[in-house]
Amino acid sequence: MHLTPSLPPSLLLLLWTSLSLHPPAAAAAKPQNAILLSDVQSLTLRGAGAQTKHRRVSAIPQLRCVSSPPICRLHEIDVMRCANQGSGYDAQDIQWSCTASLPPELKLGSTDVVCEGYSSPDDPYVLKGSCGVEYRLLLTETGEAKFPDIAKTGAAEKKTTSEKVAAALFGVVFALVCMVIIYSACVNARNAPNAPRRPRDNRWGGGFDPGFGPGGGGDDWNDPPPPYPGPKYSSTTGNQGWRPGFWTGAATGAAAGYAAGSRRPGQDRHSSSYESRAGPSSSSSQSTSSARYEGTGFGSTSRR
Repeated sequence: MHLTPSLPPSLLLLLWTSLSLHPPAAAAAKPQNAILLSDVQSLTLRGAGAQTKHRRVSAIPQLRCVSSPPICRLHEIDVMRCANQGSGYDAQDIQWSCTASLPPELKLGSTDVVCEGYSSPDDPYVLKGSCGVEYRLLLTETGEAKFPDIAKTGAAEKKTTSEKVAAALFGVVFALVCMVIIYSACVNARNAPNAPRRPRDNRWGGGFDPGFGPGGGGDDWNDPPPPYPGPKYSSTTGNQGWRPGFWTGAATGAAAGYAAGSRRPGQDRHSSSYESRAGPSSSSSQSTSSARYEGTGFGSTSRR
């Protein structure tokens, strides 16, 4: 017969009391009002100026549109619901799908959830109630047809990095060409001979010439007025003054194209402003329709 040893009742009571007064370190390490995002299955966020809770940093709006201001002004989301879609590169990189009621002219783009890390931005625990959503609104085909001015603005904001670099390089090259032209003009003007003076017509009698006295001047006074053809007034090519050439034409054409391109956005803005002042017929002053549908967007998690 095998007997199982048992502890005395007094020792069992002492062990139970010790565990009650001193819980395990893992349980004691969990911060108060903190939670792992992996344990959060859904979020409900509200607009109209509702703010998140905060502890280390300032509160943020529960819902914030990060599209261009004209698109954001078309519609303000009242309520957004986000569902946990699992983790990404680690257990706390939660991916979210968010839905909201939208007019048919708009759709949801990215919907990124931003939460406050409890002790730091790298803390896996986040403060309860500190999460907000930064969302993007995009025009649908219906919206692009109804708001063409806003659609053009959105397209202008989508310039790629290569286009911006090309524009910067063009500006540098244009400035260098202008500097070369100005420098060449100054050097040639300094080295060019003095232009011949226009002769006086002696048929009208004598006059006073500061250089030669009354009535003087020699044969040059009987020459025809400029320009002066012939070898008498010709000079070598090296002594001729600066004349427009290839680089001048290239720079002038580039300047004209650049000015036309830079002036067009201003004209568009002026036209848009005029249309806005014209009254409710302007497309930019119209509002979205009253119809609604459930739009869905997707996003990841970041901590502040």
